[in-house]
Amino acid sequence: MNLKIRKFFLFPLLYYIFIAVLIFVFFSTALAFDIYAETSGSGFLKPVSSIYSTGSDSYLNGANDVFVSGNYAYISAMADNSMTIINVSDPKNPVFESSIKGMGAPNYLGGISKLFVVNHFCFAACSRDNSFVVIDCNDTKNPEVVATITGSGAPNYLGGARDVFIKDNRAYVVSAEDDSLVIIDVTYPRNPKILGLAQGMGKGSYLGGASGIYVTEGHAFVASERDNAIACYDVRNPAQPELSGFVEGSGAPNYLGGAKSIFIKDNIGYVASSKDNTLAVINTKDKKNIKVEYSITSSSIDNYLKLPQAVFVREKFVFVISQESNSLAVFDISNPSQPRLTASLSGEGNPNYLGKPAGLFVLGKYIFVTTIGDDSLSIFETNIGIKTITDSEVSSLRKWLRIHNPYSI
Repeated sequence: MNLKIRKFFLFPLLYYIFIAVLIFVFFSTALAFDIYAETSGSGFLKPVSSIYSTGSDSYLNGANDVFVSGNYAYISAMADNSMTIINVSDPKNPVFESSIKGMGAPNYLGGISKLFVVNHFCFAACSRDNSFVVIDCNDTKNPEVVATITGSGAPNYLGGARDVFIKDNRAYVVSAEDDSLVIIDVTYPRNPKILGLAQGMGKGSYLGGASGIYVTEGHAFVASERDNAIACYDVRNPAQPELSGFVEGSGAPNYLGGAKSIFIKDNIGYVASSKDNTLAVINTKDKKNIKVEYSITSSSIDNYLKLPQAVFVREKFVFVISQESNSLAVFDISNPSQPRLTASLSGEGNPNYLGKPAGLFVLGKYIFVTTIGDDSLSIFETNIGIKTITDSEVSSLRKWLRIHNPYSI
């Protein structure tokens, strides 16, 4: 009797274990297909396409920055004083869409340096025209300048405007010649208004040669090239931004010489220090006591960090472009305080078109780089990043789990 009972329970137990294992295997497989994971160094980065200046039709001379939104890449070209839109819906076949250009009135795009796109508005910082410009790109074939704020020194302090960051209907503009951070209300993009500013070089301000900015958690982090510093400003009251904390110093131990670009993720900041040829890693959790935790110099990684210009973080990787190296480098930041070089590409002209890279944007598995040496937009593919999944790509098992288990992914 006992033996029969044991057999009776043993068979269904084994059966359910077998089914559970099958479900686990298939479920894991479904997840694996959704994620691009590094399998080896080879093929980690590969050029997909490029579009480069051929004269008046493309306006990519001195392509300095790129911002990707939707199906379009928006490019600033300093030498052409222009903003160009390129259709990248098929990254393997980018197509020129339109351009708008002009130094001085009425467009004030002289020396256009950096861009930030929100909805159908492109916000630009322009260094030679000392201006902040709003471009309506709703009609991508006919972009139109709809607002400008110009002027170096008082009252606007936009002399040598170098970078712009949009957060919560506010534009944060840093200007290298005026050593300033200017906060602008862009709730109504056609009618921007200055809310407040901070200005000054050296002790007490640390905005000397302000070149890069990243805004998060009510604080603006400014990379200041001449001050060799990262300055953290409390901007929760935009009328009175206050210096909360800073870290500065070229060479050892901080390696912030020529701090040019900053990107923050999970309270860790990654800084491109152009004079020190370094990727510096700073802890930004305590806004009053930010500090450098780790640095990687060009000489320690086969010279892929000579004159770094921009950084961009995606998932567990940080991307860096460097002008003297003509390179794109990727670092694994699984351990954020100790990045390690994972892959790199370099070379002017065909096939990589990385001559003096200046602008960087990462979207999904594609990396967009603009160059002032090759006057180009170069697009690369990598095998990291979350893949966009449609219902047709979801396995039958995963669909079943979604229906029957509301707690599944």
